[in-house]
Amino acid sequence: MNDPYSKLRPMPPTPDDELCHCVAVSELYIAYKIGTNPIYCLTCNCEVPPERLKFEEQLAESIAFWNSIYGALYQLWLGSGSYEEWSRERLLDPKGEANLDGLRLARKLSSIARTYYLWFSESNDQGETACPVCGREMAEKPPGRFKAREKCMVLK
Repeated sequence: MNDPYSKLRPMPPTPDDELCHCVAVSELYIAYKIGTNPIYCLTCNCEVPPERLKFEEQLAESIAFWNSIYGALYQLWLGSGSYEEWSRERLLDPKGEANLDGLRLARKLSSIARTYYLWFSESNDQGETACPVCGREMAEKPPGRFKAREKCMVLK
């Protein structure tokens, strides 16, 4: 039976097959993926439960706040209405608050495991290989899902 109120209910836990089960998590990335936890393993591309990383509550609060702000911009863009262009500009702006905060959080999480920030991209800019922060060429990041600019901590 289809629940007509499903979108008003709390999100279910992430399914086990979408959680990171790597023995050691050596590289992470943060990305908004329409969920409550934006922390992912770069090796397996699965969500990393925050308790596995054992960071302080203040960092958890900052990550949750960033995820909600970025998510609001993303939802405005996804809605394709009158806010689409405005939100797209915010999501692409290397000096925009959402991106600066995301990069700052990636630096903080890097004290636990090297962390990157997944930059917003549209399907029509997949061939773009310049870093959105510094403009330099990005290199392929094994295992081959992303391009990365190590110095800027950015993935595309």
